[in-house]
Amino acid sequence: MKLVVDFSNAQLYGFQVEYDRETRCWLAFSQQVPEPITTAFHRIMDATAASGLEMEDQTRSKNGLRKNGGPLVTLHPDNPGNANNIRFPDAYKGHNAYDIVDSATSRSRLGQNLALELAGATGNNPNWNSIALTLQQAALTFGSIYGSGTITIRITWRDGSTTSYTVTAENVSEAKYSPGQSRDATGNMVPDQSIVEPATAPRYAGAYYFGDANDRARWTRSASHFGVPVSGGSSAGRRMSCSWDGETITCQAM
Repeated sequence: MKLVVDFSNAQLYGFQVEYDRETRCWLAFSQQVPEPITTAFHRIMDATAASGLEMEDQTRSKNGLRKNGGPLVTLHPDNPGNANNIRFPDAYKGHNAYDIVDSATSRSRLGQNLALELAGATGNNPNWNSIALTLQQAALTFGSIYGSGTITIRITWRDGSTTSYTVTAENVSEAKYSPGQSRDATGNMVPDQSIVEPATAPRYAGAYYFGDANDRARWTRSASHFGVPVSGGSSAGRRMSCSWDGETITCQAM
């Protein structure tokens, strides 16, 4: 199986190549490219075209490129209307942002599933699946020239919490969790490794209100995984305050 890619016109052409012993020639027979692969390709090409037009209309910076200007893919576990033609992995439909933050295994495996779905590498033909990942990598590499070499995936879970992942040409086979981008159902930042990074930890300072007392308990548990304790407060409390002293985050429940 061979794939010919026309980036300029955003076209794909599939061929089954066979050797003819009688003529001693290689023959190419046209093949239909699976729709999920075509959809994945056009997703990046559409974003690349939009980024290219934007660059023409704006004053160019020193490098003349935008960062992370690629497509945004929004997902929901129940996938209403089969949004984006992407199937949400069944094993993670009941999860929320805290479940993903608290489990390195879940983060990684969900990322792997999402990457395959985004590339259209989910068919029964191993050759097409391999081609799909190679094409995704090539398209993202091409898109990076115009500032659209990153796919951002934003998941809104059933409870209203959110989680973000990214896919680039460097990690095309696994979407990578985006630290500091998770939010609970009330909109509070969910603590992950970014709570102990000097560049991002100050963002956690401020007042918190939790719509569900259980969310505060889960916030406390997640923060403790990264060595950030939450002191005080009753188990039924829904308020909390965090401060940054220039080195660490400290939190007080109310």
